Amino acid sequence: MSGLHSGFRVSPQSKGKIKTIAENARAALSIPPGPLNAELLLERLHTYGIVLDVFDRASAPVPPEVEACWVPISRTLYVRDTVYEDICNGEPRGRFTVAHELGHILLAHQITVNRELASPNMKPYENSEWQANTFASEFLMPESEMRQKCLRTARAVAAHFKVSLQAAEIRVQNVWGNFT
Repeated sequence: MSGLHSGFRVSPQSKGKIKTIAENARAALSIPPGPLNAELLLERLHTYGIVLDVFDRASAPVPPEVEACWVPISRTLYVRDTVYEDICNGEPRGRFTVAHELGHILLAHQITVNRELASPNMKPYENSEWQANTFASEFLMPESEMRQKCLRTARAVAAHFKVSLQAAEIRVQNVWGNFT
């Protein structure tokens, strides 16, 4: 589930630590440079003991507004059928959604009965959604590759990694400090 304000408090993680986790994940999953093949990644999840459940609106095991979510107790990644279709069709938003949920998995975010929802005094680095978005950005658009290929504009990043212009703009700002 995305959206900074909808997250819950988790153990603090720095950008640097999340970057290392994303780099290690790409290496462990043998993901080559360039755009993520999210469809192939989803097909491989079972080899890591993760169940993929693609659902439609009628059979949704989660609230209707949820596009995807990770349920650690059952080790299940739920993905709405429309998001899965987007992934199969190469749509950038679906790719980001999968990387975001993979972030929840690899950052060991746990759902608890009494989880503390985001509050005005919670720091971003304690917010599960900020952490998952930070992971997804690094996982989809590795800083090392951006620097190596000198990808300095949002358009160049979006074209190279096949991500949305919005995601690329945020990534360029975080890596280079501009929105060009």
